[in-house]
Amino acid sequence: MSTNPSTTNTQPLISIITSTYNAGKHLADLIDSLRSQNRTGIEWIVVDGGSNDNTIALAKEARDVIDVLISEPDHGIYDAWNKGVAAAKGNWIAFMGADDYYLPNALDTCRKAVLSASSEVNMIVGTIHWVDETDSSIARTIASPWDWQKMQKWMNISHPGTLHHRTLFDRFGMFDISFRSASDYDFLLRVGPSVHASFIATPLARVRIGGASQQRQALKEAQQVRRRNLKLSAFQVGMAYVIAWTKLAIRRRIESLKNMMTSG
Repeated sequence: MSTNPSTTNTQPLISIITSTYNAGKHLADLIDSLRSQNRTGIEWIVVDGGSNDNTIALAKEARDVIDVLISEPDHGIYDAWNKGVAAAKGNWIAFMGADDYYLPNALDTCRKAVLSASSEVNMIVGTIHWVDETDSSIARTIASPWDWQKMQKWMNISHPGTLHHRTLFDRFGMFDISFRSASDYDFLLRVGPSVHASFIATPLARVRIGGASQQRQALKEAQQVRRRNLKLSAFQVGMAYVIAWTKLAIRRRIESLKNMMTSG
């Protein structure tokens, strides 16, 4: 693990954690988005799983914004996030994908939300844009305040737009690395009854949507974690998966038709 000595003398307010593995295609966008912002009180931790492309070279060239760089083999994104949480110094922790990036002034907005939060608030949920691989259009805006009743049915917030108080990890533990796609949802179902959240309506980031296979895997795991945390039956989660996949397929078809009409 290496640290940036220029920023280790001050206590950060917010720690941003990014997991990378062969992320060179889009990482520069995230680096540039952080460089363009006021980073007072912000710590950025990059946890790399042993990339063999240009990811590490990009990270080393960005030591002006990367405070901690860890590069070693890991067991996936949630193992990397756990390492990042262990290394974090901030009282608030955010997770940002290597394929995603912050919108202008997003960190100012996050900092103001943290400083104005009451003592009982332990999560701040933000707004994000989902975009396609080319970042050419906004596919969907995720702008949902915390709602525990809805959260038990589906993951209705986005982690890149969420700030977690570190006491949640102290009380409820880290991410379960046995899951590949839904350990963040598993974590939220564990902490859910104890969450006191505020909401940021201003869009904070753009998040690139994964492929269909990734979304199918995430839906399957989402039902697994619902069964584990909410004590549901196999039939209940099976039906929930079918319904969720059908809705996703319909939405993707509608988006495809819209794109065809626009391009035509």
